[in-house]
Amino acid sequence: MLNNPLENFSQQQDKLNEVLSKIEIVKKSPHDELSVSVNAKKEILDITVNKRFDDMGELEDLLVITLNEALKAADAAAMEETNKLLNSMLPGGLSGLFGE
Repeated sequence: MLNNPLENFSQQQDKLNEVLSKIEIVKKSPHDELSVSVNAKKEILDITVNKRFDDMGELEDLLVITLNEALKAADAAAMEETNKLLNSMLPGGLSGLFGE
């Protein structure tokens, strides 16, 4: 019997989500005032502030910039893993269709 393609896709999606949750991306602000850690599912894992800020506006600005950089890197990592999964599901001659 043939496997149910939707069931196989669901299993592959679960596997992808598991892989994405384990990919950790750490980004630091320009002068290491703070660092943020996210996973490839774009979940914030940690924020570390390495200096005392008298100006909360500066801290807020650095957080926005650094989080946005981390989330962009998370998008790139998720795309890479998604392409790997899609390529593994395609027949031999089509495996390069999604990159790599």
